[in-house]
Amino acid sequence: MVCKADRWQAATPVKITLASNFGKTIMIRPEQQRILEYRGGKMAVSAVPGSGKTHTLALLAVELLRSRDLSPDAEILVVTFTNSAVDNIRARIRKMLAEANLPDGGYRVYTLHGLAFSIVREHADLAGAEHDFRLDDEISGRGAMPDALNGFINIDAPDFWRSFIPGDLSQARRLQVEESWREATRKIGTEVTRLAKNLRLTPADVQKLIGPADASSFLRIGAAIYQRYQNILTMGGRLDYDDLIWGAIRALDNSDGYRAALGKRYQFILEDEAQDSTPLQEQILGRLSRDHGNWVRVGDPNQAIMTTFTASDVRFFREFARREDVTSLPLSLSGRSAPKIIALANALVDWAVTSHPEPAIRAMALTAAPKIHPTEPGDPQPNPPDAEARIHVQPYADTETEVQKIARHAAEFVLANTSRTCAVLVPTNWMGDKAVEHLGAVEEAWREQGKLAGRQTLYQDQLKNSSNVRDVAMALGQAVRFCAAPTSGVALFDLREALVGIGYMRAGATSDKRLKTLLNSTMLERAMFPSPAAEPILPPNVEISEDEIRQIEHLAQMAQKWVRASMLPVDQLVLTIAQDILAKENDLAIAHSLAVSLRRAAANTPSLQLKDMAEILLDIAYNRQKFMSSALIEAGFEPIPGVITVTTMHKAKGLEWDRVYLLGVDRQEFPHDADADFRGQQWYLGGADPATIARKELERLVSPLPNAQADLEREARLEYIAERLRLLYVGITRAKRELIVSYAKERSGKPGALALAVQEIV
Repeated sequence: MVCKADRWQAATPVKITLASNFGKTIMIRPEQQRILEYRGGKMAVSAVPGSGKTHTLALLAVELLRSRDLSPDAEILVVTFTNSAVDNIRARIRKMLAEANLPDGGYRVYTLHGLAFSIVREHADLAGAEHDFRLDDEISGRGAMPDALNGFINIDAPDFWRSFIPGDLSQARRLQVEESWREATRKIGTEVTRLAKNLRLTPADVQKLIGPADASSFLRIGAAIYQRYQNILTMGGRLDYDDLIWGAIRALDNSDGYRAALGKRYQFILEDEAQDSTPLQEQILGRLSRDHGNWVRVGDPNQAIMTTFTASDVRFFREFARREDVTSLPLSLSGRSAPKIIALANALVDWAVTSHPEPAIRAMALTAAPKIHPTEPGDPQPNPPDAEARIHVQPYADTETEVQKIARHAAEFVLANTSRTCAVLVPTNWMGDKAVEHLGAVEEAWREQGKLAGRQTLYQDQLKNSSNVRDVAMALGQAVRFCAAPTSGVALFDLREALVGIGYMRAGATSDKRLKTLLNSTMLERAMFPSPAAEPILPPNVEISEDEIRQIEHLAQMAQKWVRASMLPVDQLVLTIAQDILAKENDLAIAHSLAVSLRRAAANTPSLQLKDMAEILLDIAYNRQKFMSSALIEAGFEPIPGVITVTTMHKAKGLEWDRVYLLGVDRQEFPHDADADFRGQQWYLGGADPATIARKELERLVSPLPNAQADLEREARLEYIAERLRLLYVGITRAKRELIVSYAKERSGKPGALALAVQEIV
């Protein structure tokens, strides 16, 4: 295939240089060297995919520690987006310091929430929080918004809420619309609450802003739900993550002496993933760096894809980089992808900023500089050769055919290329579920045919919770479930299955059916806690082999330690089990996060029993509850050669595969016309997207814009178009060697077409 992107050739690579700043000779590119020459002030680093921004950030931290005399109590503060990134950066800095024969100290690595928690815990009085405040996270706070929603619908305004539903519907149709309107109302509450907190508006502030203004019913609904939600938290002495950061800012504002002392402690601030910063994030770091001004922000504005899930907005990083008091530097060299794929990504950027049919999008979606440049020969990260590169666009008759054909195509690829990595990336979980379904059918058929001899699996479902998180949650959940019912043979059997699943123990020769029957007949209390009289653990009429006896006794003795530990607080019980059964550092880190969340859930809801804690863990294992779900890389996921990864384009950020399939790249998922039909429209509301209207209206009330568009819905659609272009950029840049883009000519009974962006550059 001849690719139109060839007219956007990648720029000439920049030669790399040698440096010996860190105790040994390492390869440092000129762009990195310029960044390492930083000694103070504000700096913005725009880093392209695969350019080694995290590595460069760690190098800078070490260089500052090596070259500057920090006061004894001063530190370099590194702030990043996820817990796994914290561990990654900390490990890199520690290793580099050791190689430079420098002591391990003088720096601190936090997530933003970790930083805020340390401030609020240190000065709860200044933060306006209780000294024994409780923190809501994905698990402990999962009931607050549903409770607020139910209170609004069933108590505050049931008749008003139902007035949005047409009265001339059949009973079955009415139930469908009620369910849809309930979900839309939840989104309204979530959007308004999230935005209000990031704008530091209390529920009373929002109500005052609305006042007698001509506000929509949607914003009024969101304000009412926000009020109920905040009441739930306040009555329980609880803070959510936004409250935590808001409280930290309040503490800094309430005592300038404390703010100045903390700023003096953190003499340099290095911020990773700055393209996903929120208003609260900018405010807290801005306050800490106010006196010394030493603030380095590293990010890629073209990979800002979190606005759908958070209050982040790429304009914050862009505006920072354009300030006169900020030095802006690029990290443009990347060895991740073949030059042909790099050229395609650059083509998307150029088309978006010069030729997009919506003029407003040209300044909103993608940033023209820096472009991605391939590395020079001799670089430690060489680009895959163009001879191995392939870019292909494939249409299919309909979505079902598209997913089915791609699933089989990907399966054939990994069967023939066991050393290559492969991903099927989808725009929605629904399409991902269909891909998993078809891959499962292929795997089952091929196993029957003997094609998969010696292979454990053909694919991994990484759509919701990552397999790492699910496996850890399953093993811990079954262990806690058994502790809650230590005489249940079924619970012990399920625990054994989970431990086999994570590789902690082998299955043994006894069939699962027989072992379950034997465990149901076993007097487990005798097996776990044998008496001096050596009473039998099975009825006399049960025939059992010596090997089977050993299996049961091994299971029982292993579990009895945990049953004894079940008297401990739930977090200590979980960590006790985790230390026994988990070996990988990443799995232990996941277990620690789960333990902390369960401790918070127990504090928020004292009536929770051990069996309830087990169900929470099993909900995560079965994908009924999200946990650490914003990105696969957060859970420590690494692609496995010869195994297909199925996940969303959003969760694929930060990862790379040899071959990438991008499914559903049509004009519905990647629109270009703000006046066309859009996802989120509700026919019974006249085609409105209520959550979007409420969010945009609150933004407008807070910051009225001169000459702003009156059409809030259209303004929000433009933002969505811009983010989907960035998501497409992320999808393209996941591919190292091969990129296959597909779409359906018919979708949900309507004609489909290739996304205009792809049509223009391929």
